[in-house]
Amino acid sequence: MKEKTNKYLIVALIIGVLFHGTAIFFTIENTYDALIHLFFADHYANSWWEPWNYEWYTGFTVMGYPPLVHQAMGLLSYIGGLKFGLFTVGIIAIILFITGVYRFSLMMLGDRKAAGYAALLAVFSSSFVETLHIFGQLPSIVGVSVLMHCMPEIYMWIKTGKIGSLVRAISLLAVTVTSHHVTPIFGMVFFIFPLIGMAVMDNSRERVNNIKEVTFKVFLKSFFEAFKRIVVFGGISLVIIVACILPYWINSKKNPITQVPIPHGSRDNFLEITSSGLVFFTIPWGILLFLLPYIFYRYYSKRYIFFGLSFTLLTILGTGGTTPIPKIMLGDTAFNILTLDRFTLWASIMALPIFGEFGYRFTEGDLRWKIQQKLGAVYHRVLGAVLVGMFLSMTIFTITLGYFRPMQPQKIKTLPITNFLNQDQHDHWRFLTLGFGDQMAWLSAQTNALTVDGNYHSARRLPELTTRAIERLENSKFRGVEGIGSLQQFLTVPEKYNLKYIFSNDKFYDPILYFSGWQRLQQLENGIMVWEKLNVPPLSKILPKEDVPVFLKIMWGVIPILTVLIAFFINIQLIWFQTLKIKIPEKPDFLRFKTTYNSFSWKLIKISHLWAVILCGVIFYGIYLFYIKNATQISAENVVRSYYDALDFKEFERAHSYLDPKSDVTIAQYMLEVSVTDGILSSYAKMDSIGLEVLSESKGRAKILAHTQWITPLEKIDKTYEHDVVKIG
Repeated sequence: MKEKTNKYLIVALIIGVLFHGTAIFFTIENTYDALIHLFFADHYANSWWEPWNYEWYTGFTVMGYPPLVHQAMGLLSYIGGLKFGLFTVGIIAIILFITGVYRFSLMMLGDRKAAGYAALLAVFSSSFVETLHIFGQLPSIVGVSVLMHCMPEIYMWIKTGKIGSLVRAISLLAVTVTSHHVTPIFGMVFFIFPLIGMAVMDNSRERVNNIKEVTFKVFLKSFFEAFKRIVVFGGISLVIIVACILPYWINSKKNPITQVPIPHGSRDNFLEITSSGLVFFTIPWGILLFLLPYIFYRYYSKRYIFFGLSFTLLTILGTGGTTPIPKIMLGDTAFNILTLDRFTLWASIMALPIFGEFGYRFTEGDLRWKIQQKLGAVYHRVLGAVLVGMFLSMTIFTITLGYFRPMQPQKIKTLPITNFLNQDQHDHWRFLTLGFGDQMAWLSAQTNALTVDGNYHSARRLPELTTRAIERLENSKFRGVEGIGSLQQFLTVPEKYNLKYIFSNDKFYDPILYFSGWQRLQQLENGIMVWEKLNVPPLSKILPKEDVPVFLKIMWGVIPILTVLIAFFINIQLIWFQTLKIKIPEKPDFLRFKTTYNSFSWKLIKISHLWAVILCGVIFYGIYLFYIKNATQISAENVVRSYYDALDFKEFERAHSYLDPKSDVTIAQYMLEVSVTDGILSSYAKMDSIGLEVLSESKGRAKILAHTQWITPLEKIDKTYEHDVVKIG
């Protein structure tokens, strides 16, 4: 019988492309990583066969990151420019992710309708929205999406031993490897190993009457029967992982990462630093937090037990530094190098099939009937509206997070800077940007001029950078004294690096530039101030580089794109048949293990309700604490903190609003007093910390001592102020 195209998948693809495909035009350029990938794409567009890049860090090799996504952008840039390549790859990644979730869910559930629900829900998954629209991690998305396409083929090979499935699996795995190196390595552990266990479990199930009769002895017998196929797949996978990005592994051995660890929010204690908890835990999980009892219940059923163990490990690793367990599991080195948000991303993706199953059962399955029978139809509708509202609200909140809390400085027009570098041989020296954020990568992609800074810290080799916990020189003020100290090494002896020009977008750095002997040259029409250092020798006509054998260059330039072409030709026939249904393909074995949804556990419903109540209590308590801590004038301590917060961000009108109205201090007089008493602090300082000491407190009045620490470009300043706080009204 010819099967109909899955309407839920089609709707998911249409909505996904329209929603995300439109949104990326407004969000992706402001993400953390997208412009870095554009810089790499520009390198391949101009120097496909040369892995050495002179533009950052006095030179580095691009063999430190798998090249497929960057090379694809570089090729597409020949059609419509670099940003065309970025947006096109972004849309391809969206399509791959939605279809990947569908295939992964279909393999897990054996139910096309439930898999369609999973694909539809994946469109608005907060973890996917954050990864795409906040982080801009296109290689990660492409890698995990292709891995999900690969998993059904791996299952079929382990289960049936069909050579065609093995060939398709290996071809897709090769694409995953060349997209993102971390995904296949950890994917083997957290996705493929549990998948192999499930395939063996299904073989065991066929030996007995029902799943309950599967014993360890039966499982072990099935495992040994499939052992040869497992070893074959494991051996070929190892060869593929090594061979496809062999230059990367050689470079990693030759140039290991020996740097002071750079702090990352995903390693924080989320209970202490709640902003990190929001970004790296709460947002990726989203509404899935409310469904954890159901997800764990399903994944710890006998068939999915290995995925349950993997899901548990991913969940624990995603908690960062909140508990000592992730550090113990990974070890100090891996813990300090890896960004642990990737584990939460993978856990949330692993939960999507079960999320889709829940959506199906709640909307038109046994869960719907059970709730309506026990609690009434009205309650079911209200609960559905609440769940949908929370789900979409989290999606909207996530995609607009960058608007309310900008992650980058205001967009900078790079044309005046590139024009300056191109004229009068200014590009014969290196330059440095200050206060540009990740836009410095886009500037580097627009010019051939070189900079001592860079935006891919794993590639750094200069001791002045690797010995400090600072990611970039351009945002050194955010690392306090350590950051300023690192910057100062470059400013005081610029001759060592042929550094002659600085483009400043932040007046914070003005004092250190003056005191280091730099002088203002001009202000460009985009508002960027150009600083110059005299008597700096130009760059040598021949710059040093680390060369590699020609065969490694050929491998790096040929294999990644070749893996895509091979995978396309091998899999296109299957995709064509399955998508358009022009021919009835052979049904995969996993469809025979379709779960029957007859009677939803009432006990599980009660446990889920209890968990939801507890979670709501925690959320409301957290909101209450957040309000108490951040309400500007709810307490004497809060109003003093708010006052210094306004001073720190140079919001003097807001700071003035906290003064006692009876003092009759006008805004003009207040501004004059601030500039006279604390000139450098009000103009150039950044607050590092504040501690409050209540000296005395009575009804409606308090005397508070504020111990403040300020970071200036020249030194760290400790200041103590005494404030009389009065309650009005």
